Amino acid sequence: MSTEHPAATTPLLPELSAYAEHDPALDRRLWARPVVPEHDTPLLTAWMNKPHVAEFWAMAWPQDWIRDYLVRQVQDPARSPYLGFVDDVPVGYIEVYDPHRDVLGAHAPVREGDLGAHVLIGEEEHLGRYSVAVGRAVARFLFSRPDVLRLVGEPDVTNQNFLSLLSFLGFRKEAEIQMPDKVAAFMVCERRDFERLSSRRRRVTR
Repeated sequence: MSTEHPAATTPLLPELSAYAEHDPALDRRLWARPVVPEHDTPLLTAWMNKPHVAEFWAMAWPQDWIRDYLVRQVQDPARSPYLGFVDDVPVGYIEVYDPHRDVLGAHAPVREGDLGAHVLIGEEEHLGRYSVAVGRAVARFLFSRPDVLRLVGEPDVTNQNFLSLLSFLGFRKEAEIQMPDKVAAFMVCERRDFERLSSRRRRVTR
């Protein structure tokens, strides 16, 4: 049995790239492609069983369960799962969803033009190094859809690190909401706020 980490054997499949950008601060290429369950299940299983991920995703499941979950995500027209990379290294999972067709829509005041996303960084060593860059790239990726006016999310109110990151990216907490499995912060990022904040930071760093 191979002891090689699944990240080392997960195929890049760059021909499937859905988004790519160059991050000048990292001097790295950030890009994403759709999840392919037959290739990506071992990596997502490893990540979901990491303590820092399992604490909030609650998906420390065996590999066949993760595969079934990913297949359902791929087949669901209201959801789009992606694998995020920094150069040739897979670093995160992005689950884009229509909040009107998600449990969030039953508990929060979602609007037309809203798009939701769940995001995780798979390796703990990458959290400090890539979280901000990946967060910005994900927001730019989702706002590249012209019909998207707001990004929304529902992180656990106890996930302070992620809430701080979202605030830094331009999200605001609109409310605390009771979800079936947690008390969540309903977080919202308006397109105009993200673009204004991004423009200001570009001027500061020039």
